[in-house]
Amino acid sequence: MPKVYFHNEKSIDQNINTKRLSEAQHIGERQVVDINKLLNRVKIDQKNDTKRKIIFYGFVILGLSLLGTLITFLK
Repeated sequence: MPKVYFHNEKSIDQNINTKRLSEAQHIGERQVVDINKLLNRVKIDQKNDTKRKIIFYGFVILGLSLLGTLITFLK
């Protein structure tokens, strides 16, 4: 009779007859992570995000100003 358990936001299927966990099958080697690369990537992403926001707000202001001038010329 299979049962499903949730632990650390992971689903682990356990069969009562065999008591075998499906999660503990393979553990890979540890990877070396350079914190400076991660921090630089975050900084670049933040700069790109601010550039996108500035361009978006620029287009919004340009659109509103063109709409305002169109309305004033039509009056």
